[in-house]
Formats: sequence, C-alpha cells, structure tokens
Amino acid sequence: MNNNTLSVLARLIAALLATCFVVTAVAGLILFNMDRRAFNPAMYTKALESGNFYQQFPGLLGELLAKNIPGYAPAFLHRISADQWKVLLGALLPGQQMQSMAEDTINQVFAYINGGNQAPRISLVPLKDSLAGPAGMNAVLTIIQSQPACTIEQLARMATSFGQELCNPPKGMLDLIKPVIQIELQSAASVIPDNVSILNSATNSSIESGMKDLRLIRLVMRFGPLLPIALLFVITILAVRTFKDWLAWWGWPIFLTGLFGFPIGLTGAPLLRWILERWLTKRFTITLTPEISASLRSVADTALREILKPVVWESLALFIVGLIMVVFSVFLTIREKNRIAASEAKTQMI
Repeated sequence: MNNNTLSVLARLIAALLATCFVVTAVAGLILFNMDRRAFNPAMYTKALESGNFYQQFPGLLGELLAKNIPGYAPAFLHRISADQWKVLLGALLPGQQMQSMAEDTINQVFAYINGGNQAPRISLVPLKDSLAGPAGMNAVLTIIQSQPACTIEQLARMATSFGQELCNPPKGMLDLIKPVIQIELQSAASVIPDNVSILNSATNSSIESGMKDLRLIRLVMRFGPLLPIALLFVITILAVRTFKDWLAWWGWPIFLTGLFGFPIGLTGAPLLRWILERWLTKRFTITLTPEISASLRSVADTALREILKPVVWESLALFIVGLIMVVFSVFLTIREKNRIAASEAKTQMI
C-alpha cells in the first residue's frame, strides 16, 4: 500500500472510532452519573415523597406480613388479608414511624447493594409493641366492626375461640370478648417475626447472582468514561496531523456527544427505569400489587430524573465546547482555502 492508501484507511478507521466515541461517551455520561448518584440513599428522600411512596408503604408491608405469619400464630392473624393489614398498620403506626421504617429499609437496601452482607429487612418491632397495647385493641375492633353481622353459628364459634370467625357481633358480646381479644393480641405480637426480608420470595442463589451482576455493572459504570478517552487518543494517532485536524477530529465527536446526550438527559428516565425493572424482574421474584408497583415506578422515574440532571449540563458543556472547536476548524479550513486560492491566483498572474 502507498502512503495515500494508508492515509485514507487510517481516516476511515478514525471515522469509525469517532462514531464509537459518540455512542460510548453518551453511555459513559449516563453510567458515570448513575454510579455517582444512584447508590446514595439520601438522594431518594425527595423521590420517595414526590412518588407518594410513604403512603403506599403500609400496603407493601401488609403484603409481606400476610405472607410471613407463622402457621402456629393465632387463628385470627391468618384471617387478616393484606388489605386489612394495611388498615391495621395505618391505625397502629403513626405516619412519622412509617416513614422512618421506610427510610431505614431503603438504607439497608443500598447498604446491601454497596457490598453489605445483610439482606435488607423491615423491622416489625414497633408494630409488635403497638399491637399488644391499646392501639392494637382499637385497630382490631375497627376491623371487626367493619365485618358483616355475625350469624348465630358464628357467635357460638366466636364465644369458644376468638379468631375462627371474623364478623361483627352485638355490642354486648363484643364487650364480653374484649379480654379474650387482648390476650390474643398479646399472643399475636409474640409470634409475629421481629423483621421480614423484602427479598423473601427470591432464592439465595438468585440474590447472589443478581448482586454479582450488579457489582460488575457498577465496575463498568465507574470506568466507563475511560473508553471514549482511549478512543480519542487512538483517533489522534490515526488522523490528527495539524491543529486544524485536531479541532475537527475532536470537535465533531464532542459536539455530537453533547447533541445526543442533552435530550437523553432530559427525557431518558422512563427508558432507564424500564431497563432497570426488566433487569430486576429477571433476577428477583417479588410480587407487588399494581398500586404499589405504580408508586415504585413513580419513585424510580423521579429518582432517575434527578440522577440524569448532571448529564443535561455536562452534555450542554460538551455541545458548546465541540461547537466552538468545529466552528474554529471550519474557519481555519476556509482561511486556508482562501490562502491557497490567493496563492494560485498570484502564481497565474506571474
């Protein structure tokens, strides 16, 4: 091959690498900012509030409780549905206590993601303390009084063993069985586990596999920006011979990175949430109600918009820098052409 052929081939390879630079640089911006911000639980406080998660947390906890009541628990605990647990939790735990439990759970989740050995769990100790006290009695009475009126047969069974039936007895009988209810509540509080795992439906192997994948992804996130920098270095070796070449071969990729990165930073949160959701559902079997799922999606969208905010400003900066380099390169090219044209005209005159 002659020098011209080698030069053309080098420029073709450089052009291909410049395209790769744009793709990897946009991805690198997103991944770098996700690694820097997405794994900090403090960043999610605003997202949890705006996504109405604290109001949905009793529903999530109610589902976990309904699935984790031991078989030897008092009968009435097995008759309380997830929706009724949600009502109970609202009566037993004040909003601030519920928010504190939710935030503690989020902190545990991120501690686990960041390399901790303890799988995230929700503490039920505040619930147990409240269930055994006056608040528990009031909450259970609320559930009983919301049931249909008891039949004669149900009253007979309720009189001998509370919890085999859930129905609304006459007030006189309800007053009579209150001491029995109190004893049952204390028994129930003692058998409810001190905590429940939010990953209780996933196997240990799937959890470990998912965590290994996530840590590998985080490693890629951390070092992702190094690849486009390396590509620029190779492009420089292959195609840059003058200052004007440098402006063009660096300016266009940087300009296009900013051009494509800016709209992705503004509107990419739902797409990233969809990708994250698919990754999670493939590795962890966690069943949630549509209401809670919608709330978690809203939280994720809000959090991802916050995570991507730096991408918007970084892309804008790259766009401006790249544009300046491209404009200056075009200016130098035009000036050089004018100089060559003037030199040729002068030669022809001579």
